[in-house]
Amino acid sequence: MKKFIKLIALVLTAAMAITLLSSCSDQPASTGEATAKETAEESTAAVTDAVTAEAGEQTTAEEVTTEEETEKETEEAKPQQLYDVYRWDFDDASDMGWFATNKTDITAGEDGTMHLTCKGDDPNITTKRISVSIDCDNVEYIVMRVKNKTDDYTGQIFISTTDSPGPSEAYSYKYDYYYADEDDEWEMIEIDTLEINGWIGTLRELRLDYTNGREGDFYIDYIALQTTDEKKAGAVETEEVTDPRAGKTVVYKWDFTKLTSADLDLASKPSETEEEVEEGYEGAVDTRWHFSNGVEDAYVENGHFVIKIGGQDPFMHSPDIDTPLDCDAITAVVLKVCNKSDMSSGQFFFISDGAGNFSEAASVRFTFEHKGADNDVWEEVVINPKDSSMWTGQLDEIRIDPTEADEGIVLLDSCELYG
Repeated sequence: MKKFIKLIALVLTAAMAITLLSSCSDQPASTGEATAKETAEESTAAVTDAVTAEAGEQTTAEEVTTEEETEKETEEAKPQQLYDVYRWDFDDASDMGWFATNKTDITAGEDGTMHLTCKGDDPNITTKRISVSIDCDNVEYIVMRVKNKTDDYTGQIFISTTDSPGPSEAYSYKYDYYYADEDDEWEMIEIDTLEINGWIGTLRELRLDYTNGREGDFYIDYIALQTTDEKKAGAVETEEVTDPRAGKTVVYKWDFTKLTSADLDLASKPSETEEEVEEGYEGAVDTRWHFSNGVEDAYVENGHFVIKIGGQDPFMHSPDIDTPLDCDAITAVVLKVCNKSDMSSGQFFFISDGAGNFSEAASVRFTFEHKGADNDVWEEVVINPKDSSMWTGQLDEIRIDPTEADEGIVLLDSCELYG
């Protein structure tokens, strides 16, 4: 632009010079003067041509720049193509692939959807054991198509991987989204995995806190792990799932049907006085099973060990194991149980000299096939403790969270270790 202004100035200067030359002489121009005048006119024409050319070049450059910006804007506005690495589409009504882990009922919705009924604070669902190996590096987005009929449009997703064991607040991501519930429309939620701390390693499970509401219905059409790289579509390896008891025998067993009140320490009940505790256990090994406040009562009745749930986070943990048990040699933990609570999940924790104290990393979740107050089906829950990378060293204690429910009854007869 500065060059363009300078050229205009030169043209004006040349024009003024020619005018002055013409006005200075009253006599007809001589041949030399005529030549000088022609030369000046030629110079003026040359300058004018240069200005025109410069203006034309500038216009062309501006047009090219405008075209480039338009192409860039068009490219940015174009939605990127996403490809499935793995997907839950909920077409199989008999197996949703997820189970309720708190304040939720799961049923099959219409047209291949998962229908969640929120029943209180902190409702969430968790994936069942993922039967394929999914490399987190191959997944760029977690995409969900949902219909929310609760009164809250915020959520949180928790991850657990081989490198980042969870669920844990440290490995989670909170999100919110605009939703017009009066229109009854489906909404897309897209989570960039770069925003999730700990998204590395092989994916073990996801937990979805689908709303912070207290009640209402929530529908999910699908949940997809996606990538922008078409070559990574379906980039999973099927894991062969075998019975970890195969070819093994029972090496240790807890028989809960033979426990007496002296074997139980119920934290929710008044404990003995300090003198009684010291008199009964001073210098001796504590052989009692200890219970959290979430367990209202525990006793043997009709040949079964009854756990009465009366609060959040019910669990029981064993006394110190007095028999040397090498974790590497134990392939399965089997619970004989009848679940009469309204939740279909529980969790197994352990302490070893390789794992340290009870933690999410040193645990394995499990699910029941049956549940409900009217359930009378006894089932064997088979847990592969090697699903936890912390299963190493000598086993010191175990902990059983018999259910994620905060009320109801669970009958637990035995816990066996195979190896």
